[in-house]
Amino acid sequence: MSIKHLGTNALPRLFSIKGAMDAKFHKWSWMPKHFTDKVMQFIATLFPKHLPKRMMEYRNQYEHHLIIKMSDDGIAEAQGFLKTFFAASDTGNYFECSQEESESALLNRFAAAGAALRYEVIHEKEVGEILALDIAIPRNELEWLESLTEDIEKHLEKKLYYGHFFCYVFHQDYILKKGSDAKLVKKMMLELLSARGAKYPAEHNVGHLYEAEPDLQNFYKSLDPTNSFNPGIGKMSKTKRNCSCCL
Repeated sequence: MSIKHLGTNALPRLFSIKGAMDAKFHKWSWMPKHFTDKVMQFIATLFPKHLPKRMMEYRNQYEHHLIIKMSDDGIAEAQGFLKTFFAASDTGNYFECSQEESESALLNRFAAAGAALRYEVIHEKEVGEILALDIAIPRNELEWLESLTEDIEKHLEKKLYYGHFFCYVFHQDYILKKGSDAKLVKKMMLELLSARGAKYPAEHNVGHLYEAEPDLQNFYKSLDPTNSFNPGIGKMSKTKRNCSCCL
């Protein structure tokens, strides 16, 4: 709603104000945690739903939703394909967005991306940590949805999935149950992803959280022979290396 009504230029200022308030409130022990987030969530409930009626109806009818944005000759191509495809299908449907619906659909991605964190904040007393993964599954893989084992499922309170249709990259957020060990769940999850042939992280660097694959390790070593710039990246050794390049 902030982007829709105030524009993106206002966001840095709003986040700055929110950050200053959070820092101030954090010093007061009697203030509830995440006070500004909870106030914003309450205020949002006083406004009308930000998605148009037709999109809300589709939300209730279908499990998965795909936004396709076309231009130039692709518009007629998509119109023809979708009409033919769904005429021959007994499941699913589509509609062509109006200007308002198009803007709302694209803006809603920002809300979806922050939904897990907001849910954790609002329900902090009932739920545990968030495990956020971004993965890429093999090209032309037909089984998009994962099949989780009971050992993993028993730790999960909520699962949120969203991704990029044409590049097979998925963002998967898991809100854990209170008391669940996030490191243990992540270890089991990554083992399952490796068995599926998935790559992770798909859009972000390995940092110090993920083990770099051999090719990436060799690349880092070529950039930093003495291991001086970012030791330990990709869960590599943190000790200094002798590059032997100055002998």
